Formats: sequence, structure tokens, C-alpha cells
Amino acid sequence: MASKLANPNLVLRAYRGPEDHPAMNAVANAVRAFNGDAELGTVADMDNHYAHLEHADLPRDCVLVEIGDKVVAYGRASWNALANGEGQADGILNIDPAHRGIGIEELLVDHAIRRATEIIAARGQVVRTRIILFVTGNDGDQRRVAEGRGFGIVRSFAQLVRPSLDHIPEVALPPGFEIRPIDPHDPAMHRRVFDADARAFADSYGQQAPSDAEFDEFIHMPTFDPTLWRVAFHGEDIAGQVLSYMGEAPAPDGSLIGWTEAISVQPEFRRRGLARALLVASLRAVRDAGATAAGLGVDLQNPNQARALYESLGFRIVSVVHEYEAGPFEPGSVPDLPTAAPR
Repeated sequence: MASKLANPNLVLRAYRGPEDHPAMNAVANAVRAFNGDAELGTVADMDNHYAHLEHADLPRDCVLVEIGDKVVAYGRASWNALANGEGQADGILNIDPAHRGIGIEELLVDHAIRRATEIIAARGQVVRTRIILFVTGNDGDQRRVAEGRGFGIVRSFAQLVRPSLDHIPEVALPPGFEIRPIDPHDPAMHRRVFDADARAFADSYGQQAPSDAEFDEFIHMPTFDPTLWRVAFHGEDIAGQVLSYMGEAPAPDGSLIGWTEAISVQPEFRRRGLARALLVASLRAVRDAGATAAGLGVDLQNPNQARALYESLGFRIVSVVHEYEAGPFEPGSVPDLPTAAPR
């Protein structure tokens, strides 16, 4: 599939496979940099992610936009089974900031709607569904188009950075907990950690249902490094964890960021100061591994005041992404959202 659009300079074509990843990653990184993100992606990250997408028909799900021979944008609609038993079709759209406002937004949002509608018609017969678009905070053009197609913001997520790893406070673990090292060569323990993360987040907004494919993607991430994890045990039970990793390349400002991510505490162990103690221990871990700054992501509507915890430890927001929603749609119903006529 390749078609010229109303704008004669634009060509829409189907995804061809991993050969497209270098160009797609370059577009995604241009979007991240424009949005103020501190973390840039790599082709290896994209290879791993696309290899583990479930329920995917990528030549139909994913499209690229070219001007001449240059890829300037891409979009994908993917099915996600959620931990709460519902389902959603996620729309991922990345447009090179240098080429915004020339019709690509309409093109990719409409593709996401059409493909998501097909996916929901096939998979949403017995579950409640919705369509999601993720739009960066600095992309006013895409926000305008999403709102014009009937989407509204339901959630916002932020990336935060602690610009220095000096003056890390002393915070003791609560009584009864112990941080134990995780063997990089112990896949059974890695699965325990993965499952503990899924359990801790099971009731969280938009949480994906865990799967073997997701675990395989997790352990094959280029940044996978259990030596940086800080996992707290209560007896033989995993009580909380921070699964840190080092950025693969310097951030746009030149800093080397240690990402203190996947911060979780099991429900029965919350409100005891465990997350703060684990995060402080993780800051020291990434500092000792060579990081000059630390970063993490947060749901800005997190009910456990996660943002307040992170800001109290010196993290500051550097970028925001908004989640736009159409729906929900009851089982068996098919979305009917406005789009431009197919070309």
C-alpha cells in the first residue's frame, strides 16, 4: 500500500518490518526532544518492542508518511487487554516537529480511528472497550485534531528528572524489610519480580494484563540490568521494588541519566515509607553506576501521591504526555467517530 494524499507532497505507505525502525526511531526521537523528554529511544529498543507486540497485524496496524524518500511520521493502532478485563485500542502517532500542521495529523488520527474500529469490531464483542490516543504536551496540532474527532483528555503523564545526584538524603528502610540483591542469571527470580510488579499495579488506571510475551520483552530490553534493581523483601515475600536502568546514551543536555522506574509497593505494605527508602537506595545505585542525573515517569492522577513523593526527593517535571479517549464502548458496539473520507 502506498497512496498520495490531498497534500501532493505526502505519501502514505504500510509498515515493511524492522527495516523501517531506524527512520521511525529518528522521528520518535525528534518528537521526544521537541517535547522536552530527557530519554531518547534506540533502534534496539524498537526492535524488541515490535517483536513482542501481541495481537498485531503490523502491515495493517502501522503506517508511515513520507515526503520524497524521507519518513517524516508514523502511526500505529494496537489492541491491549487490560488487567481489569476491559480492552482498548491504543493509537501511537509520531510526527516530526518540522512537518507539523500540513495535514499529517488528520491523516494519522484518521488511520488510528479506522484501524482501531476494525480491531474493536473483531475483539470487542464480549468486553468493554475504548480508543486511546497519546499526544505530547507540546503538540497543539495533534491535540486540535484529536479533539475535533471526538476525543477528550482523560489522563496526563509526566517525565521527571532529578538534575543532580548530589545530596541524596539518608532514609532507612522501615522495620521488617530487607533489600536483597537480584542475581542477573536467575530467570525464576526475574519472573517473580515481574509478577510482583503486575500485582502491585493490578488496580492502576489503564494497567495492561501481564503476559508471557510482555515478560519476554522485559528480559530482552537492551537496558535490562538486575544489578541496579532495589527489591525489598518482607520475609520471603517481595514487598516493593524499583527496577532501575541506565540510559543508553546521554540525554539531549548531555547528562547521563539513571532511570529509577517501575516503582511499586504491594498494597499490604503501603503507607510505611517503603517507596521513599527504595527510591533513595536506587538513586545511590544509579549514581554509583555512573549516572549524573536520575529520571522517572509518573501518572499525574496517581491516587497515592506519587508525584509529591518524587518532587520531595528533588525530581522536577520536564515533559508531559496526554491520554485522549473516545468511549467507552459497550461489548459488541462499534465506534462511530468522525473522520475525513478515505483517500
